[in-house]
Amino acid sequence: MTKDWEEIFSGISHHCGDIFVADYTQFAKEHGDCANKGVVISDSVHSEIGSLIIHNPNKIKVLSVNFERNDKFFRVVEKEKCSTCECMFVADGDSKKSWLVLVELKYCKGDDRNIQNNFDKAIEQLKSTFLYLRDTKKIIGCGEYNYFWVVSMPEHSEKIPFMSFSFTQDAMLSYREDYGVTVIGDNELEIWTKNIIRPLSKRI
Repeated sequence: MTKDWEEIFSGISHHCGDIFVADYTQFAKEHGDCANKGVVISDSVHSEIGSLIIHNPNKIKVLSVNFERNDKFFRVVEKEKCSTCECMFVADGDSKKSWLVLVELKYCKGDDRNIQNNFDKAIEQLKSTFLYLRDTKKIIGCGEYNYFWVVSMPEHSEKIPFMSFSFTQDAMLSYREDYGVTVIGDNELEIWTKNIIRPLSKRI
């Protein structure tokens, strides 16, 4: 049975084409005339900055949750908030073992050490969000979905896959065994079906 995400989160969006995710936080600070603030999930290209692109050639129905619009949901105590990633995507509709994707974007200028540090920070945010949804709020269960954690660094497509900076094959296997998740470090994903999503470059 399909989970009613509308009852859990605010500001859910529905998509059936390509999806573009960008974080305007730093860009807006540097450009006072920027209309966008924070994380923006769109069905059209972000012309000002780079983004994570989720290609959807087969028009699979997808819902998205922008966690910035759900601050109250993530408050563990008054004025304190769980360290979260930026958004979540779920293949919509009835399907056994649909995919569920958590996304964190990092805009990290500079040398390769910044990429590694930001990748490590992103993994911690993804883990924190996943455990909060699974263990604290109990809205997802072990093995309920095909889980993916995605780290996107839109300014550094030439460095893909980002896991190569600090993630060994053993570490990836450990995350699969300990959390039941697949970690992807890429700026473009491709949706095949309600059950299958992968890097466009097919490198996991």
